[in-house]
Amino acid sequence: MVIINKKILNKYKILIYILFIFINLNSFTNADDIRDFELEGMSLGESALNYFSKSILEKNKQHDWFNSKKFIPIAELTLSNSITYESFQIAVKNKDQNYKIEMLAGFVFYKDNIDDCYDKIDTIALEIKNLFNNITVLDKNTFKHSFDKSGKSTITDISLIDNNDNELSIQCYDWSEEYTYWDQLRIRISSKEYAKWVRSLQ
Repeated sequence: MVIINKKILNKYKILIYILFIFINLNSFTNADDIRDFELEGMSLGESALNYFSKSILEKNKQHDWFNSKKFIPIAELTLSNSITYESFQIAVKNKDQNYKIEMLAGFVFYKDNIDDCYDKIDTIALEIKNLFNNITVLDKNTFKHSFDKSGKSTITDISLIDNNDNELSIQCYDWSEEYTYWDQLRIRISSKEYAKWVRSLQ
């Protein structure tokens, strides 16, 4: 019987995910607009109904995450044919029956090895930066997650902003052991309007 060390298996799994991310990036030609960036074929401005059923979108709406209801997050979405990302999250404007995507995030879970996420975040940010002709890269920033009132959960973030103020963020979420959430890498694309709204809540 062959015994495989679980930590080694997890590292190989992460390397495979990162490889697929780079393959996806390399298929994207240089552009100026972050809205053209895709995650598993999805991009900002599309209807989420092209990828998910209305019943799933309604069921997974998170009405209580923010005091402001201008945008509604829709969480824990999955695509059966997704190669790179294990889960997705989107946001749409409240009462938008077309479910136009204003924010799109793809998740890769790290469970007990958040250091692997920290090791990759700079490389991924550089790879994405090189896909755009004109892009501003903000300094890497680590801050406390507002959901965790103990201050033990953190987000490490590198954001890129195009000339239209649309935003793409590469993030490592390090959840406190008090929560059952898995640590994760997120690649998040936000429209100008959504990005401005989120910052106004912080």
